[in-house]
Amino acid sequence: MEAPEDYVWPRATSELMLLPVTGLECVGERLLAGEGPDILVYSLDFGGHLRMMKRVQNLLGHYLIHGFRVRPEPKGDLDVEAMVAVFGSKGLRVVKISWGQGRFRELWRSGLWNMSDWIWDARWLEGNMALALGHNSVVLYDPVIGCLLQDVPCTDRCTLSAACLVGDTWKELTIVAGAVSNQLLIWYPAAALVDSKPVAPDRRVSGHMGAVFSMSYLESKGLLATASEDRSVRIWKVGDLRVPGGRVQNIGHCFGHSARVWQVKLLENYLVSAGEDCVCLVWSHEGEILQAFRGHQGRGIRALAAHERQAWVITGGDDSGIRLWHLVGRGHPGSGVSALCFKSPSRPGALKAVTLAGSWRVLAVTDSGVLYLYDLEVKCWEQLLEDTRFQSYCLLEAAPGPEGFGLCAMANGEGHVKVVPINTPTAAVDLALFPGKVHSLSWALRGYEELLLLASGPGGVVACLEITAAPSGKAIFVTERCRYLLPPSKQRWHTCSAFLPPGDFLVCGDRRGSVLLFPSRPALLQDLGLGGQAEAGAGELGGGGDSGEEETALTEWGPVSILRSLHGKQGVTSVTCHGGYVYSTGRDGAYYQLLVRGGQLQPVLRRKCCRGMNWVAGLRVMADGNTVILGFHANEFVVWSPRSHEKLHVVHCGGGHRSWAFSDTEAAMAFAYLKDGDVLLYRALGGCTRPHVILRESLHGREITCVRRVGTITLGPEFELPSFMQPEDLEPGSEGPSLIDVVITCSEDTTICILALPTATGSAHALTAVCNHISSVRAVAVWGVGTPAGPQDARPGLTAHVVSAGGRAEMHCFNIMVTLDPSTPSRLACHVTHLASHRLDEDWDCQRSRRRMVKVDPETRYMCLAVCELDPPDLGPLVAAACSDGAVRLFHLQDSGRRLQLLAETFHHQRCVLKVHSFTHQAPNQRRRLLLCSAATDGSLAFWDLTTVLDHGSAALEPPAEPGLPSRDLFFLQGWAPPCLTVQAHSCGVNSLHTLPTREGHLVASGSEDGSLHVFVLAVELPEQHEAVGGAELAPQLHVLEEHSVPCAHAAHVTGLHILSPSLMVSASIDQRLTFWRLGHGEPTFINSTVYHVPDVADMDCWPVSPEFGHRCALGGQGLEVYNWYD
Repeated sequence: MEAPEDYVWPRATSELMLLPVTGLECVGERLLAGEGPDILVYSLDFGGHLRMMKRVQNLLGHYLIHGFRVRPEPKGDLDVEAMVAVFGSKGLRVVKISWGQGRFRELWRSGLWNMSDWIWDARWLEGNMALALGHNSVVLYDPVIGCLLQDVPCTDRCTLSAACLVGDTWKELTIVAGAVSNQLLIWYPAAALVDSKPVAPDRRVSGHMGAVFSMSYLESKGLLATASEDRSVRIWKVGDLRVPGGRVQNIGHCFGHSARVWQVKLLENYLVSAGEDCVCLVWSHEGEILQAFRGHQGRGIRALAAHERQAWVITGGDDSGIRLWHLVGRGHPGSGVSALCFKSPSRPGALKAVTLAGSWRVLAVTDSGVLYLYDLEVKCWEQLLEDTRFQSYCLLEAAPGPEGFGLCAMANGEGHVKVVPINTPTAAVDLALFPGKVHSLSWALRGYEELLLLASGPGGVVACLEITAAPSGKAIFVTERCRYLLPPSKQRWHTCSAFLPPGDFLVCGDRRGSVLLFPSRPALLQDLGLGGQAEAGAGELGGGGDSGEEETALTEWGPVSILRSLHGKQGVTSVTCHGGYVYSTGRDGAYYQLLVRGGQLQPVLRRKCCRGMNWVAGLRVMADGNTVILGFHANEFVVWSPRSHEKLHVVHCGGGHRSWAFSDTEAAMAFAYLKDGDVLLYRALGGCTRPHVILRESLHGREITCVRRVGTITLGPEFELPSFMQPEDLEPGSEGPSLIDVVITCSEDTTICILALPTATGSAHALTAVCNHISSVRAVAVWGVGTPAGPQDARPGLTAHVVSAGGRAEMHCFNIMVTLDPSTPSRLACHVTHLASHRLDEDWDCQRSRRRMVKVDPETRYMCLAVCELDPPDLGPLVAAACSDGAVRLFHLQDSGRRLQLLAETFHHQRCVLKVHSFTHQAPNQRRRLLLCSAATDGSLAFWDLTTVLDHGSAALEPPAEPGLPSRDLFFLQGWAPPCLTVQAHSCGVNSLHTLPTREGHLVASGSEDGSLHVFVLAVELPEQHEAVGGAELAPQLHVLEEHSVPCAHAAHVTGLHILSPSLMVSASIDQRLTFWRLGHGEPTFINSTVYHVPDVADMDCWPVSPEFGHRCALGGQGLEVYNWYD
């Protein structure tokens, strides 16, 4: 279809892409990355200034970039400018770029040359390009003028899966071709006596059991590495490949990947491979694995580059992330496990417990009651003290704090606690606290001002000891401040404690899995008016073994707030306070974000760790604000990053059911544990963080299923964002305040990502990710968008309620709050508060009348969500869900989203419901009507009057009389009347649906799996009040005024559709076309179409930004692409 000349606008232009990274190349101190047809240029200033310099858009047209080849310079200086050949699929383009003085400029580019076959490899030959093509031929090409100079095929015209060109001139050019027959074919194009005459292969090499996907040749050592579909990497001794007839010997067969290996690269001292299992392995040339880099998500690592001088490996993945990893080599002194050689005739007894005082001092106690110190600087064991009362049973805990803080505590089975200064052990203080066993010890430190030691005794009594130092620093004073009483349970002792800033409360976890809040000082209860329970108890406090004992009546204070069994029966392992939140971990494999409000603990968010880590031992907050999780995965101790979804450190310790200790400082991370009667220590310099840099955050590991815009934040000039565009490239209207769109994406990888998309920088920033779902997330809906402090607050920010749903009939509701944070690259920070969740199978089990209901299928998927806001708003919104079991379900969100209740369901469609869309109708002097449209796989659209349905069940919308009462039964399920109107719009499934109010009624548009569009005008007629019988309100009458179809609007499924105005509509399809349509003059008329680069688009959202910037459109599929256009 040709567009009329008068209607060439709007024209969409791409401003941002987040696609799989398919090409990487280091050029001097710069990194070139290929993303779709675009080039990303990064500055690799290894002094710490790693940043993106420029995005060169649409360099290869509709081709995807697969590689870069830099023309060698005679002087070897590529720090100022370079000539780069960019190739991918069948396209080739040469560009000359300059990046001197920290500024990127494109000096010249050739035309886009289209080859007759797929380009597997390219090589510069004295100003011309040699290209290895997909059916085993080599062409010599002049890339400046686009002229084919020579074309030489091989006699074996098989399809290739990889190729590697070797040589600097045409005469010595050698090609190693990976055929689909799993063989390597080595042949010489210059051997052709006549142009275009086939050349026979010189050598055939067999060995792989699958197709070869990548090859790398190291000329200095005569080695060739190949990566294959058979999950292996092979190393071949080939000598000088430019010499015909050489011998090929397989010297290494490397198995380490669990899936297909996509990329391999040979370096002088290493071999680097990356594959479909998202792992990058570093091997020695002998085939030994030296390092394993994990962090990418999804379907693998597609691109690989190396900077040998700086010993960096760069990887680009299908998740659109780019990461830099440091090569440390074999025997690196900065990390590893070492035995501290405790066994000795001079040290009798067996080890009972171990702890760490900082990262360079290890404390251990034996069953003979002897306390030893190991200093990593001195590298020898030293006896600190001996006390026979601590022989058979002894607890050992070191005080937190900076290196050399120097306190530890010991406890035994007779109620004794000993506080020991490590530097002066003779000044230890003995306390007799309980008449029975001390079950646990924990420290709580508040800056450098206050240090408490908590000890749990019999009957759930916890003694709180305050530790102070003498002015001389050579002695300590220990006084019992108060006692706490834990709730009754079988295993009644605390496991961890921490100060809640500013220090008025202590947060504790117990063995029953509860999190408790205690006042740090007893007088605080009366000052704050909090109701902690107090019970009179008798406690014994001793001031040392020689000073006698003194009985003192003590008050045992109960908690002011408690979250019972938050972490299940296995117990809480740690509590950490940071940024106004409390983070707790437990042996249920989860960690919680908690908030203290009004002296009460409130759960905010629950998150699971990596699969298989059921014992979460702790949480640490790094200097950059990111968290790392400590835990045990089977018999390994793991440090896991929720931000990058990778295991930063792995220690094969044998499991957590032994004495162990962890310490993390700026200098180093240390993990000590007992094994085989010795103390083993794992130490990594630099702390918990991994020696790698994330150049670009990952988006999603699988396909994006839904995209929704939340709102826009306006930042003033003082919050200038780093731009990837040069000033002359900026769009009109971008010179003023920065506009940042907040967008939510959800994916098949079970995560929800909240992104910040500035309008003028060409960048995207991941603010946070939500990982609550147990299966794929298919739908997201947003409502209640506002500002953090109300409409009167002029500070930039945004709040919104979000409901998400997907597989396993699971739905979650949460609140997001985006505020200013100048320390982050996006200048924004996002806080997520989990409000409610719902599972259909769990809800069915709780229904008293379930014998009258159809048992739900636990595998039901929510396909689409629509929010229906009620009048008045304080009733809370309704959420309509399209379900794969053929139902349309209505949920009610009460108490600002904290209660999620199923209200009604209908099985009218009798087949999978794909889409739901809500809209309102307001006529003069008439009640506002709430309407819902649902679409199914049979191509039908059903329109429902929700106002009438809600009138029949208005009692169900009211909250329960008392919090905590069970939800009401679905008493009006049978009363949901048939739809007001059904329209057979398509012959197959409806994948997109949108409406827009007009003067005549409502404009409704839908797109189908057969590529067709259906547009019609829906009229709504409301009956007069006098026509109602018995006071009951009649349902509105719906009918179609005007109806049009476009049978072949797209060549594939129409998955995105948006009516921008009564005269303009935009549609998106799997055929990768973004198409504009003119409405209002009969059948929709084609205006223009733009090719986008996201495969398998599943959803689209459009919104107006500003009169200066126009509209934006986000397309989500196997990646994310953002377009903009002007009206």
